[in-house]
Amino acid sequence: MVVRGADSLHESSDAVESVKSSDNIVAILGSVDFVTDGQRVFGSHNGVPIMQKITASGCSVTTPIAAFVAIDPAHAFEATTSAFSVFGLTGDIGMELAKGSTSLRVHLIDSLHSLDQDIVLEEL
Repeated sequence: MVVRGADSLHESSDAVESVKSSDNIVAILGSVDFVTDGQRVFGSHNGVPIMQKITASGCSVTTPIAAFVAIDPAHAFEATTSAFSVFGLTGDIGMELAKGSTSLRVHLIDSLHSLDQDIVLEEL
């Protein structure tokens, strides 16, 4: 049996078409992360594949998105893409310590908490 979230019933690329008629930014966490404002599309393979199997990883990425956009709301697209990159990095770091999906969830949160500018600049 395959169980999917309500938002995972469509391809990530469908977001590009749906957002063109709005003034919004759509961000989708998946095997390829997508961020689009209808004009520009950012795709990223950051993080580790097992992140897709962790309940609430999509919800968790909204925290750095909100923080980054709050700093520079005039550049919300760029802030959102940066937040996705940083969140993917925390997945990479967390996976170095994890033994599976359950421990990755904990290490992902710990990695996000302990991340600093030096790590981001070195890794991204």
